[in-house]
Amino acid sequence: MTTLLGGLPFRRIARWGLVALSLYGIGWLLWQARSALLPFIIGALLAYLFLPLVNRFDRRMPRWAAILLVYALVLLIIVTFFAFLVPPLVEQISQLIRALPDLPTLERWANRLLEEYQQLLANLPPNVQTEVQQTVAEVLTSALNTIRTNLLSYIQGVGTFLVNSLLSVASTVAFLLGFFLVPFWLFYVLMDQRAGREMLNRLLPAGLRADFWSVITIIDADFSGYLRGQLLLGLVVGTAAGIGLTVLNLFGLQIPYVLLLAVIAGVTELIPIIGPIIGAVPAVLLGFLDSPTTGLAVLLLYVGIQQLENNFLVPRIVGDSVGIHPAILMVLLVVCSQVFGILGAILSAPMGAVSRDVFQYLYGRLSEPPRPPGEMPARLRAAGVAPPPEAQGLSAGGAPADAATLMEEEAATVEGGISAYPNNE
Repeated sequence: MTTLLGGLPFRRIARWGLVALSLYGIGWLLWQARSALLPFIIGALLAYLFLPLVNRFDRRMPRWAAILLVYALVLLIIVTFFAFLVPPLVEQISQLIRALPDLPTLERWANRLLEEYQQLLANLPPNVQTEVQQTVAEVLTSALNTIRTNLLSYIQGVGTFLVNSLLSVASTVAFLLGFFLVPFWLFYVLMDQRAGREMLNRLLPAGLRADFWSVITIIDADFSGYLRGQLLLGLVVGTAAGIGLTVLNLFGLQIPYVLLLAVIAGVTELIPIIGPIIGAVPAVLLGFLDSPTTGLAVLLLYVGIQQLENNFLVPRIVGDSVGIHPAILMVLLVVCSQVFGILGAILSAPMGAVSRDVFQYLYGRLSEPPRPPGEMPARLRAAGVAPPPEAQGLSAGGAPADAATLMEEEAATVEGGISAYPNNE
């Protein structure tokens, strides 16, 4: 067999080169079509959220029937949402926009502020008046320059946005086609999830399977529990806020936009640590605009919901799903929101947990002597996370327990490279 420098066989180098070239080609195609892939990204997220429910129903009925049942439940939720929640929510948002001060009102406020400033200035000594006028003039000049600079940047950004929008018109058809295809694509993904895992498992080298699926198990354990728990927690907190504000209105207090405030409380619940505080601020401000009594009542309501959440809901719904100290979580929240935006703020907790747990697992596998493949970090073991089936019965070096198993693994690898995608019976 022909060898190159370092004694590596030519065929092995050519094989890895072919794999690298194939991955590069696939990556290039996906990057070029990234604007049309958003529907499939959303579909993948839905598949991740629906899969546990489909697997649970699959125990009592055919898998295709379980998927259709999940589709029907989701469709029922969507129809209920748009029929009963969207119309009043849109109406409350319209009322809020109409209640905002218009331009004449803002001008009156500015004139009143200017008159108060002039009266205050007239009561000051002449030398103090000069210093104050110079300071105010410098501040106003700096503010105007900043506004002018930002306005130019904004106009340039709008122009760039319009140009990019015109250039992306051609991809609109592909984008809409992707959304049309997502339900069918999602059906096949859920239907053939087990077959897809088996095919991917056969394509992986035998020595990497246990570690690959162990890392996938860690990522799934950290993300799934946290995300599903936070979604349920947001639903419960938003419902509690809506019911509480409605009860306060029944007692004679005037709190407007109850449904909008409840939605804000539920959505901001997804942001760790500071989310409940952000969700409470609009309701408390609107309460104090009505009267101090209303503001205090709303504040006590949200404090009560927060106490109920921390002492009863979180331990039962979310639990210690990430195991990160609040002080570290606050730093992660700031860093992730700065780098990844609002999505980074929402996912800062599970991303931090995944980074820590994957590091611990890989560090243990690279230690001397290495830990057995599939041995989960201590926190996940305490939470009852089991190693993947591919990691069971392997030694610390990752080898199967006996020669017969090794031969089966090698045969499966060969078959995986030439067999077609298995059909789901």
